[in-house]
Amino acid sequence: MKNTITILSAVFISILIISCQSPENKAQKRLTDMEQSFIKDTSRVFNKAKASTLLTSYKNFADSFPKNDSVPEYLFKAARLANGLTYTMDAIGCYKKVCDKYPNSKRAPFCLFMQGFIYENNLHSPEMAKKLYEEFMKKYPTNEMAKDVKFALDNLGKSDEDIMNEITHKQKQKKT
Repeated sequence: MKNTITILSAVFISILIISCQSPENKAQKRLTDMEQSFIKDTSRVFNKAKASTLLTSYKNFADSFPKNDSVPEYLFKAARLANGLTYTMDAIGCYKKVCDKYPNSKRAPFCLFMQGFIYENNLHSPEMAKKLYEEFMKKYPTNEMAKDVKFALDNLGKSDEDIMNEITHKQKQKKT
């Protein structure tokens, strides 16, 4: 009898704790569970449906709880997932939202860079890429990625072959 009361008390307390969580905490817990399920999927087959559901959940959480400290990270993850799913404009939208709404986030510089990168490489829009790369250089001139962004700016519109020829030429000049 004593064991039954102890078990019932534990169940009751567990139910009480779960039911007292805020909607925000419940949503965050669901996201964490979805992430774990996605990461631990050992089938070795990319599950597009699961990825799309997780992407939507990240975006819904960000829209529902914009003041939550985890939102920039969730949007960053959503952008990476969208990019992997080849939802290019969705990826850009998530990266842009981090930059616009969470400019002090540690992810903001990379998100700005990625917008330019996608415009340059996926959408073949060097004008838009240039605008975004220049914005990066203005906002984050000392960021660890600034050299990469400068290189991208200097080589916008050039083929890989042209870039390699320039590098080879510069190396030959240094040797003489």
